[in-house]
Amino acid sequence: MAEEQAASEAPKQSAKGGGGSGMIPALLVIVLMPVISFAMFKFMIIPMIKAELPEHGEEAQITAEDLEITYDESGTEYSVVFEPVVANVKGTSQTRFIQAIFTVYGTHPDFESLVEGKKDRLRDHADSILGNLTLADLERREMKNIVRNQLREGFNHKIGKPIVEDISFSQFVVQ
Repeated sequence: MAEEQAASEAPKQSAKGGGGSGMIPALLVIVLMPVISFAMFKFMIIPMIKAELPEHGEEAQITAEDLEITYDESGTEYSVVFEPVVANVKGTSQTRFIQAIFTVYGTHPDFESLVEGKKDRLRDHADSILGNLTLADLERREMKNIVRNQLREGFNHKIGKPIVEDISFSQFVVQ
């Protein structure tokens, strides 16, 4: 009788003790994933990044001569006036519009000819910038400066050289 009782208790004990085997894969994942991530980063990603970087002794500074930019030594500032640029305010079902008249300034000796040569593209870029503004954007205090910076960066990109130094608005109206 004692043997039967001992035999019936053995399966009960093994059923209670076997529940931890399902946790082993989860624990392995929790422990091994950070180790694998660290090893991949240290032995694969960092060496690839270091291979792309220049040596410590090399200097890679870009100068005005590299970009073929010349400036007028006399300090003369050249300007080009853009006639009114009109665009619909985004999200108003074309019931409201924005109108801007601005002047572009720079000190490059060929500034006027470079800007006049690409004036159609520059006007198109200005239309795109102004046409993407919403009423909520226009209510922001600093929006005029944001538009000015976007226009300057876009104009320099369209011209191919960073020659546009400043843009001033003589009119910036939302109707």
